[in-house]
Amino acid sequence: MILEEFVKGIVPSARLIIEDSTGELYRGFAACLEYSTKIDRNRDIKTHGLSIDVYKKEVKKAGVKEYIDTGEKIPIETISKFEFSDLIMEIYTKVMLKD
Repeated sequence: MILEEFVKGIVPSARLIIEDSTGELYRGFAACLEYSTKIDRNRDIKTHGLSIDVYKKEVKKAGVKEYIDTGEKIPIETISKFEFSDLIMEIYTKVMLKD
């Protein structure tokens, strides 16, 4: 399967990571991939799966308004040291392209 076919079938609001042997080429929402000019969409896909980034939740204030933001990135090995309610998880669809 080529990348163009894969992206057509994915939900536009899904988070997407695209990598090849040189490293990460794209990280963002699937719908925003069309604005990236450095990725050849005719490349074949080697593998795809899920990837999770875990962050510590930070509550910030702007005047009287409070909002939640991502804090420091938490290594997956230390996730058990935190309460689940103190964490923010971002789930990505990770695509590895063939060379």
